[in-house]
Amino acid sequence: MIRRPEARAMGSPITFSGFNNIDFNGILEALSAQERQPVVQLETQQAQLQKQRTAFGTLATRLGAVESAARDLASATAFTGTAATSSNETIAKVSAGNGAPTGSYSLVVGALAKAQVTATNGTTPDADTTVVANAGSLTIGGVSVTVAGAVTMNGLAEAINGTANIGVTASVVRSGSTYQLVLTGKGTGASESFAVSNALTGGSGVSFAATNAQAAQDASFTLNNVAVNSSSNTIEGAIPGTTLTLQQESTTPVTIMITADLASVEELVRKFTSAYNDLNSFLETQAKAYANKERDNIGGDPLVRQLRNTLSRVAGGELATGDTYTSLAQVGLSFNRTGQLEFRPADLKAALSTDRNSVVALFQGGSGFDGAFDKVKTAIGNYTASGGLIPTAQTRLDHQLSKIADRIEELERRLAIRKEAMQKEFIATDLAIAQLNASMGQVGSLGAKLF
Repeated sequence: MIRRPEARAMGSPITFSGFNNIDFNGILEALSAQERQPVVQLETQQAQLQKQRTAFGTLATRLGAVESAARDLASATAFTGTAATSSNETIAKVSAGNGAPTGSYSLVVGALAKAQVTATNGTTPDADTTVVANAGSLTIGGVSVTVAGAVTMNGLAEAINGTANIGVTASVVRSGSTYQLVLTGKGTGASESFAVSNALTGGSGVSFAATNAQAAQDASFTLNNVAVNSSSNTIEGAIPGTTLTLQQESTTPVTIMITADLASVEELVRKFTSAYNDLNSFLETQAKAYANKERDNIGGDPLVRQLRNTLSRVAGGELATGDTYTSLAQVGLSFNRTGQLEFRPADLKAALSTDRNSVVALFQGGSGFDGAFDKVKTAIGNYTASGGLIPTAQTRLDHQLSKIADRIEELERRLAIRKEAMQKEFIATDLAIAQLNASMGQVGSLGAKLF
């Protein structure tokens, strides 16, 4: 005799016992999966659109890198880089920034800037046991150092160094068999000289030499026979845009050379080439995926095809400069057969040497026309700026993804209701069959008794 089935709560596997042990739970799952096919299709579409959304984000990033590199080349500072050299760095070093005037300069270092050095007379036999003062004060450059108890030479140095706003550094040095306190100005130049007034009392006493060990003095030098003084040995602006560092006094002239830094321009062009080729490789990958009938890419989007055509036309086209150079190909930047940019540094160097102003005009524009990299920058801005083509495409995809998510949610809700209804129907059917089997069993037993 078939046992009465037991039903489980919705959401848990159910067990049917009627219909000769047919797997009604498997039937229920198969029917639910069949009815869920529209959701599966929507989920596939959703995944494809999400990948397209991500691809547009990647495209915007790659375009941003190209735009940044183009902006650098279109900048007024792109060609102002300079390099500086010294014929004798033992005497003087030099560094240059943007805008330094090119040329040759003759430098003669007459004197280095120095800090004042003042020492005590060497009469103290040790630095850390003999008391040199018990009270009083030292006034150094107008700053007072007060002694409130017994101090040794080292203790006096510590007191000086611990005084706020004092313009010297104190140290204790050994001179033969005695020790001296040495005061060294913190700054160089004649304006950094200081006077010492000694009002210390008690102990063995300290006395300062009447003559400074080294007087504070300014640096003095000539630059193209023009006399210059400086309180520091590091001089900025003696040659506009440069920094001179005086190392040693010498009557021998040092030649300072300031030249245009072609390497900086070359590096900017390399940066642009790399960014453009990264973008082109990404677009090529998207186009191949679309050609292979894949739908999770942006290779077939008209916007992308238009972008590729626009950039290749702008970067590879002729400009009405009215000058020596009218295209980037003439100065070492051209496309190969695969659409990648190739940079020839030797051609750029030759062009800069032949007609630097014409190269600048080609890159940055001139009276009545935009330069090549201004055009690239403007073209990309049409795609990436707020309200541009790429943000608009991303907004469109966001709207589509939102609608699909809402549709999936609604279908899942309906499917859950439908599954629950079918589950109840199968349970009711199974119960009815079990009851029928039981009744048939009772009839069979009655018949056996009668016959």
